[in-house]
Amino acid sequence: MDEPTHPPPSEEVPQPIVARSRLAPVQEAYGAWAGHQLGCDTCRDIDAGPCPTAARLRRAWEALAHQAVRRVVEGPR
Repeated sequence: MDEPTHPPPSEEVPQPIVARSRLAPVQEAYGAWAGHQLGCDTCRDIDAGPCPTAARLRRAWEALAHQAVRRVVEGPR
């Protein structure tokens, strides 16, 4: 049975939600590492292991994460 919806659907195409601010540095670093892992042939090869670029990106992400946790634990100065 085809019943009308309430309210009727809009004729406008919905616009995607776009963030107006940047991500936190930890999130950007994680995104860089994860994006590289997904796109790199060496990283995707289960027998090859991570490439040097992935290792560098992961170290950068972990360093930023440790700094962020340290700031939260120490509180405002």
